[in-house]
Amino acid sequence: MAPASSELRLPKPSDFEGSVHHTSAHDDYTSAQAQLNQIYAGAISGALTRTITQPFDVLKIRFQLQVEPLSKHNQGKYTSLWQASKLIYHEEGLRGLFKGHNAGQFMSVVYSVGQFWSYEQIRAIMRDSPFMSTHMNTMNFLAGGFAGCVATIFSIPFDVIRTRIVAQDPGQGYRSMFHAVPMIWRTEGIRGYFRGLQPTLVQIVPLVGFNFMFYKKFNEMLMHTPLARNELLPTWVLLCTGGAAGVASKAVVYPLDFVKKRLQVQGFEQHRTKFGRTQRCRGVFHCIELTMKDEGVRGFYKGMYPTLIKSGLMTAFYFTIYDRCKLILYHYYHLGKGRTPPAQS
Repeated sequence: MAPASSELRLPKPSDFEGSVHHTSAHDDYTSAQAQLNQIYAGAISGALTRTITQPFDVLKIRFQLQVEPLSKHNQGKYTSLWQASKLIYHEEGLRGLFKGHNAGQFMSVVYSVGQFWSYEQIRAIMRDSPFMSTHMNTMNFLAGGFAGCVATIFSIPFDVIRTRIVAQDPGQGYRSMFHAVPMIWRTEGIRGYFRGLQPTLVQIVPLVGFNFMFYKKFNEMLMHTPLARNELLPTWVLLCTGGAAGVASKAVVYPLDFVKKRLQVQGFEQHRTKFGRTQRCRGVFHCIELTMKDEGVRGFYKGMYPTLIKSGLMTAFYFTIYDRCKLILYHYYHLGKGRTPPAQS
């Protein structure tokens, strides 16, 4: 029988992100209280980040679903980031830039909780491997990739609903997220909630894997500079490293995100009559074939600019808010209740 611990050990600064050491005890990540801290911090991070980045998400989705080229010399509805922002505001008001926010908020919270909790637990298991404990980049990439898959499977129904609400004509389609849920069930069955899952999972492994790997690596490099104080990096530095990790990772996998969005609005064309031509895809490879034929290679990068802005902001806030909230929660439970459940035999 292992001895019961009477209090939650307050992790050292080196236990947290932004530290060069980051070698905390196994129980700091797998105890019941530690897992609750990860869930709380993940939920707060997801909710705040979604609110900040929602307008960029609306612009990205509108660009990705427009078949016509994004150019002033063509007949497409949207031609540039600034023009699209003004047009959406003129036609739909400020609410137009926050279309799908409720579904997006649900998606973001579920995804963030699933991603960070899974990552911490998977990495705690991987640390027991002699190989992984000496190959941190590989461990962070694999743990991040697996965590992204877990989070995506649980959150993609909200992503499908959010995408359709953003993409539909004003006053058409779904009135709200709660209206969309039964409508999709009646017209498409359970498969409707998981449209685009295949390319999403293909995309998410390298995306989230690189996110975690780059973020950890950038922080480790900066820990050897005067920016680090008391083995911790300032919040503004974490925002910068998170943003850089998000932009680099998203640029690599962006075409897969484009294909996913095209697939998620299949069967929803009747509610998108005011956005120009639509594309009927039977699957991933058919979507790629049609896009190459109609739009060329550049078509796969439509909406990339708002996406990179959004991805940089989102990753920066996701990681920074999560890390700082987790630190606060560890301090709170140590100084407040200061207890953990008894150790298991």
